[in-house]
Parts: sequence; structure tokens; C-alpha cells
Amino acid sequence: MRRKRFTTLFSTAPFLFLAAGASDALASPAAARTASFLDGGRRVSAERLGPAALGAAGAALAPVRLHYPGGRTVQASVGATAIVEVEPGAEGALAAAGVEVVRPLMPSIGLWLVKDTSGGDGLDLAERLQGAARPAFLREAIPDLHVRLVARGAPFTPNDPRLPGQWYFDDLRMEEAWGRTRGDASTSIVVVDTGCDLDHPDLAAKMDPGRDVIDGDDDPTYKPGEDGVSHGTACAGLVAADTDNGVGIAGGCPACRVRCVRLLDEEPRPISQSVDAFEFALQVNASVVSNSWGYAEPMPVPRVVEDAINQLFDAGRDGKGALVLFAAGNDDREINDDELQAVRGVLTVGAVNHLEEQTSFTNRGSSIDLVAPTGTLSTDIAGREGDSPTDYTSLFGGTSSACPVAAGVAGLLVSAAPERTASELHDIMIRTARPAPYAVPDESGHDPIFGHGIIDPVAALRELLGDEPPPPPLEGDGEPGPDAAEQAGCACAAAGAPSGEQRGLTAAAILGLAAAVRRRRAARARRGG
Repeated sequence: MRRKRFTTLFSTAPFLFLAAGASDALASPAAARTASFLDGGRRVSAERLGPAALGAAGAALAPVRLHYPGGRTVQASVGATAIVEVEPGAEGALAAAGVEVVRPLMPSIGLWLVKDTSGGDGLDLAERLQGAARPAFLREAIPDLHVRLVARGAPFTPNDPRLPGQWYFDDLRMEEAWGRTRGDASTSIVVVDTGCDLDHPDLAAKMDPGRDVIDGDDDPTYKPGEDGVSHGTACAGLVAADTDNGVGIAGGCPACRVRCVRLLDEEPRPISQSVDAFEFALQVNASVVSNSWGYAEPMPVPRVVEDAINQLFDAGRDGKGALVLFAAGNDDREINDDELQAVRGVLTVGAVNHLEEQTSFTNRGSSIDLVAPTGTLSTDIAGREGDSPTDYTSLFGGTSSACPVAAGVAGLLVSAAPERTASELHDIMIRTARPAPYAVPDESGHDPIFGHGIIDPVAALRELLGDEPPPPPLEGDGEPGPDAAEQAGCACAAAGAPSGEQRGLTAAAILGLAAAVRRRRAARARRGG
């Protein structure tokens, strides 16, 4: 597969993963114990581990262990379906090969969900189609593997009362960026996650219709009673919470619109549903797609998922392409260069803390593109489904929270220069990143922990718009006055923050103030003062 240039990142905050799991049908009791198939040129051996059983959705799924080149193994499940990629217009010829089309996945690149008319499971079908009698029109055939997904995360000045607690926006000089653009309602950001609280007071007015690819309907509401269901709501708030409305927090792209896609729950999910999510983003002309999830077990990205992402990156947004962001992950490990984060069309985002240091959990490697600060304060599901009793949490984190912070910035850039392609904007985000203070870059400017640096919305907008932003206001010697921290704390109290959260908000405001002091001292040093 064609790889993108690399940088690495992952975080320790909670994040959702898709993990190896299940498919739609029963494997034949007489099926061979082993089978194999080609996935993007990789020969994958599948070892059947036992008979099929009914999954949570009522489909019969058989456990398998996948053996990839290089010694990696992944647990998965297979059912009745497979995914094929055929030459354009050739889907009608599948019947002659003993294949029944279940439904289209991404017809624009020839992806179809199919099953074997003779009753074999998806693994049998993929192996048969790739055999000696392989149809000439067939490009790819792989079983619709069910794999477990996990979320990536721990979990102008707008008048939003909790803005002082959003230290991560201060660290990125977002108020200065918002002075240049606050985004545009034509810029749609799709959040692929656990679903969202569509009635949240800081999200309801920003939501456009979404999709539940698990249940196959148009209601992407989170499913009550499952662990981690607030994850998608927190991601959506960081991307584009209703801003300057006198309520709650600000969103990274204040004027952008949001669509939620429910892809993650407690069960293993078929890879066809990932393709469904990207096809939805393609059909609604999404500008940005934020993904704070990944595979629970490190595994090569299935070719069909890679192709779907690249189609979105190349042909989305009316042919200009959509920016597709993924969280690096929170496993404190190196990402292999055949994983999801290494796909050409993916911009991989790692996490730094309030001191712009490496986090203890973020993944690393050549596929890390950028890092962003963790968005610790965000929207939440009130009550027992969320992380706090209120509509907001200060406990979000990990690369799960860094990714939507960066996705909000991406929305600003698309809004400022809608004529630019996704490829151009992808490169600008990397080229204008500011150096991470603790990075040790190689000759290409890349560090395995910090990638090409910390995302810099002001520098990116400066390049896109071709103008010079005004310098930030300074007091006296160029640093905040001695009572600034106290004022920041008072701002939280005056805004009516609940007493149980006020200390956390004040601490976050002080962290943001510390970041501002560091930046201004560095700027003064560069000026020779």
C-alpha cells in the first residue's frame, strides 16, 4: 500500500478501539481448520478456534486467529459475509461466481458486501474467490472480519463561561485564530465514535443528521447502559460545541456543523461497518472526519478500509477531498507502518500535556504527523452515563481528546480556504506545525513522539490567508500581571461553574496562563528583548 510520510503518537486517556471479533454467519462444521486470503498483497492465514455462536446482534460468528506476515496474530470472528472490490460496473457478474450481493458499501470504488450462495462463510468465500478460478473483474476479496474497536482517549473571545478552563485552546492561541475565522456552516465535521447526546445544551443547535452504522438507521444517539458511551459526546464538543452562546464551553471550529456516526460499542464490529462510516462521510460531503478510535489489537489495516479512507481523502468534499484525522492511540508502543494510522489519507494526531511534554501513554513511530494538547474539559452526558453528574467533564484526555482538538483546527482551515484540496491542507498543517520543545527531530524534521511538531492554527491560517496576524496584547514587560491567575479563577466562579468543579477549572485556567507566559517569554527572546 502507498504509505504516507510518518510521525507517531498515542495517548493514555481513554480511547475507543475496534477489535477483532465477529461476522454474520455460521462457519460450516465441516469447514477446514485453517484457511488463507490475500489482503492488499499480504497473505493472511486464519486458524479456526471453535464453532460459531450467536453474537449480540443475533448473527452467527465463528472465532478465528489471524496470522499476519512478520509473526503478528490477531483475534477476530467471521460470519456469513465477505467484502469484494470489483471493476466498476462488474457487480452484476458476481452471481455467475456463486456470489450474492447483500448491499453496496462504497460503490464509487467497487466495494460490495456479499455472501456465498453455497452456504460457506466469509472466510471460505474469500479463499475461493482468490483461488485458481479467480474472476478477472475481481480486485479484492476478504472476509468481513469482526474486530474489537476501542476509543482513543482517557478518558475574538467567546462568552462561554467555561472557556477559562479550556487551557488547551489558550496553548494553541485559538482566540487569535478565531479572530481570523470562526469557521463556516458549510464546513461539516463528522465524528465517528460511540454516538452522541443529540440533546446536549452545547451541541443540539450544531448537529446535522448523522448515522448509526451498527443498527443501520439514522439515529446516532449513544446507547445507554454501555461503558464509555460519553466518549463521542466529548469528541463532538471539542470539535464544534455551540460557541459564544453564554453556555458551557467553546468548540474548536465555532461556526462549523457536526454530524455524529455511531460505530463503537462493547461488541466486536465488522469491518464493513467502518466502510459504512466512511461512505456516509463521503455521501454528506464531509470536510473533516475525526476518528478517536482504532483496533484493540495491533493489526494491519484491511485493504478495503484503507481504500475507503483514501477514497474519502481523494474524492470527498465534491472532489477536493476530506481531511481524515485519527488518534495515535494510548498504548505507549510503536505503531507499525502497515497499521491504520499509516494510511496515506490519514493525519495521525498524538498528545502532549500542558507543558508540551510527551505524555506517558501516547503511541509513537514514523506515522505520527502532529501532536495537539489533550482536550481535558469537554461536553459530557449528564448523569450516570457520563464522567460527571453535569453536562461537562474535566476528565477527558488521551489521544482521543487531542484528535478532535486538531479536527476543530482542520475545520477552521477548510473554512478559510475551501478551494484548497485535502492534500494541500494536510501538508500545510504539517509544514506550519511549531517545534515541540522536547522533540529531537531527524534530518526530515520528524520526531517519533512529537511528529512534525505541535499543530499551530495561527501559522496555518497565516499561510492560507497570506496575511500577518496582529501580535497578542501584552501587559507591561510582556507577561500577564501578578493577579492574572486570581482573575482567571474568579472568571470561573463568576461564570457560575458548579462548586464541585470550580477548583478544577481554576487549575486549568492557571495551566493555560502558564502556557501563555512560556509563549510570550519565547517571543520576547526571539525579538531580542
